[in-house]
Amino acid sequence: MALVLVWTVLGGGCKKFVEIPPPKDQIVSQTAFADDATAIATLNGIYSKMMGSSAFPTASSITLYTGMSSDELAYYTTSNRDEFMQDQITRANNLTIESYFWNPFYALAYQANSCIEGAEKSVSISAATKDMVIGEALFVRAFINFYLANIFGKVPLVTTTDYRITKDLGQSMPNEVYKQITTDLLRAINLLKDDYPSAGRVRPNKAAAQALLARVYLYLKDYTAADQMAGSVIDNSKYQIVEDLNNVFLANSGEAIWQLAPVTPNYNTWDASFFLPASTSAAPTYIVLQNLVSDFEPGDKRLGNWIKSRVYNGATIYYPFKYKVGKGVTAVTEYNMAIRLAELYLIRSEARTMNNNLESAVRDLNVIRKRAGLDPLSLSIGKSDLTKAIEHERRIELCFEWGHRWLDLKRTGRIDDVIGAIKPTWKSYAAWYPIPYAQILINTKLIQNEGY
Repeated sequence: MALVLVWTVLGGGCKKFVEIPPPKDQIVSQTAFADDATAIATLNGIYSKMMGSSAFPTASSITLYTGMSSDELAYYTTSNRDEFMQDQITRANNLTIESYFWNPFYALAYQANSCIEGAEKSVSISAATKDMVIGEALFVRAFINFYLANIFGKVPLVTTTDYRITKDLGQSMPNEVYKQITTDLLRAINLLKDDYPSAGRVRPNKAAAQALLARVYLYLKDYTAADQMAGSVIDNSKYQIVEDLNNVFLANSGEAIWQLAPVTPNYNTWDASFFLPASTSAAPTYIVLQNLVSDFEPGDKRLGNWIKSRVYNGATIYYPFKYKVGKGVTAVTEYNMAIRLAELYLIRSEARTMNNNLESAVRDLNVIRKRAGLDPLSLSIGKSDLTKAIEHERRIELCFEWGHRWLDLKRTGRIDDVIGAIKPTWKSYAAWYPIPYAQILINTKLIQNEGY
């Protein structure tokens, strides 16, 4: 499977894993867990890798490509991303899937598993450091597996660094992957502390694991558990909704539950480098689809603060503006927001709606609407209308963030109705990205997704 490429994610060849030396910025396993400092440095290498290149899905690719697959974004200046905008990914053009999703995900999974195994075996690091390293690595593994399962469906579930096991590993059903995700997150919650182990919120703490688990429970339709887990984060005084929309995505925002810090000089976030026009007169590379712009209610402050417009060649075009600091800026003021409090209110609102606790669900939804400058919904709104209102708020509030729209349409069964209405070439099988063809050639146990 793809782990044979784990250290050549951005390169070419298909060497056997055992022949590939560790990269220069990696501490080899014999010394990585010799003491607390090297153990923490090895762990930090995961987060550095996550933001080290725009080719990594955790840096920008999830947002960018699923945004084009769904009803959020379009490639404006040329048509070389038609395979995503028209949901026409094929065996011939799926190299982007392999290079920007599959290989990087499994590279990160390998590093997480290496940290777990190294810390568990070490007799040289303190008990507190051991718990921290294992807890954070479990969280990262769960985070990666969540996206693998929701982007590809059936995927190899990798919980070891042993090449003899991973080289020809078959695929697990999504429910099996979710079982491992849940197990990992519950263990991480027990191991991690309330305080962040870093300056800022750039490494996960207990609340980050609780927040991700709340999302997982929502996807699993365990609405009572989703309600309770989301509430444990909402009730944490460490987090609060940031009223000024322009401050939500700043470094160490009060709304941030987990962020990723930039590691590339002269960049804050990769999102801004892709979405912001290069100059005051240039066209943006990616634009917001008009159907999303039209979905904003009159008076919604998120339109204007999180989406900007520009007249180009006589036409008004829109581009994402959640992140406002483009490339070439040395001062770091923005971090990539991975999980934030607003999502937890939306999770709990949906969970309570599904459990017929409608008034409480409306109150949670109104927290988000109030910050947007919108009138509150009536506490007497019916369940059907409330369900539609929650879908709407998730679309608006979480646009251009980590593929939420694409994943929401799939998990709610709405993808054929929504995407089929705006894309004439839509086929239902396109809800799942294809398993990279090169990986199927390497590992014959991999079975291609239907339609490809």
